[in-house]
Amino acid sequence: MDVYFFGVLHVTKAALPMLRAGKGRVLTVTSISGVVGQPFNEVYCAAKFALEGFMESLAPVAATVGVAVSVVEPGAVASDFISNVGGRDALVAQAGPYGPALAAYQARVRDAFATAQTPQGAAAKIVEVLETERPAFRVQTSDATRAFTAVKVADGDGSAVQELTDAWIA
Repeated sequence: MDVYFFGVLHVTKAALPMLRAGKGRVLTVTSISGVVGQPFNEVYCAAKFALEGFMESLAPVAATVGVAVSVVEPGAVASDFISNVGGRDALVAQAGPYGPALAAYQARVRDAFATAQTPQGAAAKIVEVLETERPAFRVQTSDATRAFTAVKVADGDGSAVQELTDAWIA
């Protein structure tokens, strides 16, 4: 929460006077994890949900003083993230009754990162938002992330998201 939410909140609040003066914009890179809760990522998702809520609430207020607010929501980006996680087998061994679900989730994550978007692709979308005169509030970085977040947007009772994420740990 300190890094993913409070850090961004404090920096944004500190920058707003300068952004108002220059009619600037706030662009925050969040995550699809701030739109769709994901198993075994409860705290990360909570921080990203908080960040999305803060920015969504700030956007109309900031607009009244000429400041645009956008969030960019990448999904899996091909990086050293997965190889740097480390200790995955130990985590499964220590997970007790949740071990099988955690192992299934880790396999799903490895598959997602095997076909992940390139860092250059995600960066290009961020640059596009920065160069757009009137960017959308919420921007996903790929067709895959748009499809993934669309499940949540169309899911009035939460059952579609639960079905989707249940399959990851079955």
